[in-house]
Amino acid sequence: MTVAELTATTGPARRNAERTPWFDWMVTPTLVVLAVVVGYPIVYTLLLSAQDYNLLDFEPANFVGLDNYTTLFADSIFWTSLLNTAIYSFGSVSISALFGLALALLSENIVGRHSRMVRSLLLMPWAVPFVVVAFLFRYMYLQNGGIINALLLWAGVIAEPVPWLNSASLAMPAVMVANIWAMTPFFFLLLSAALSAIPNEVIEAARVDRAKTWSMVFHIKLPFLRNPLLIGSLLMLIANFNDFAKIWAMTQGGPGYSTSTLVIYVYRLAFENFEFGYASAMGVIWLLLLLVFAVAYLRALRMG
Repeated sequence: MTVAELTATTGPARRNAERTPWFDWMVTPTLVVLAVVVGYPIVYTLLLSAQDYNLLDFEPANFVGLDNYTTLFADSIFWTSLLNTAIYSFGSVSISALFGLALALLSENIVGRHSRMVRSLLLMPWAVPFVVVAFLFRYMYLQNGGIINALLLWAGVIAEPVPWLNSASLAMPAVMVANIWAMTPFFFLLLSAALSAIPNEVIEAARVDRAKTWSMVFHIKLPFLRNPLLIGSLLMLIANFNDFAKIWAMTQGGPGYSTSTLVIYVYRLAFENFEFGYASAMGVIWLLLLLVFAVAYLRALRMG
């Protein structure tokens, strides 16, 4: 091909590419809504985080720079809340993912009318609102009259009622049990769909090679479940970092700060102590942590 022919071929395409606008005005309404609903609160929170602003002082806000962040990193309650958030989020997601995987594998070969009934029962906790789950387990954990203590006393496991939600060492595991019960159906549904998408040719080839049950699970099925499991876990980690309803309805972050997560601590600072400047600084740190998980989630989606 000559230079003239090449220029004639690529010329119109290049001119069309140069005429392509760098900005699509059709997305302007969406950008305006995002700027008002998302952008403005973030910018205002960043400004508040650099101010000493307490409604109870009845004084205008004072600019303090990075003083709120300096105080924050020296705040032992902040580190306790951050640790509780990590334990609550990573612990709940890990155990829920394992339970969901086990239930998906066990129910994989159930067919017919029983399959629908079993799957409906396993998915039922996911349909219950989170606040209802919190109050349900709160009443189950009652020291006097709760069904859990009643069953344990009847079985002879304990000699006296256990204060599940009033003990600093037992409150967090008790709340996590409620969270795991509500979150396991999500992983069960996700992994059941992923199992059904495994090509039959792969399963049949493994059976021809006389693969054992555990070999089939670890070497054939789990590699196909890796990406859905990773994406689902990251999504649930983000949701658990923002989980307020279950913890607040069950313990309100107590006793003391034993179940206080970042979202609980920010709520207490902002709406009980009215320390909006300090709470905004903590909210910025909280936002940065969530951005890390969001970026990891987007990368996982691209890999998937």
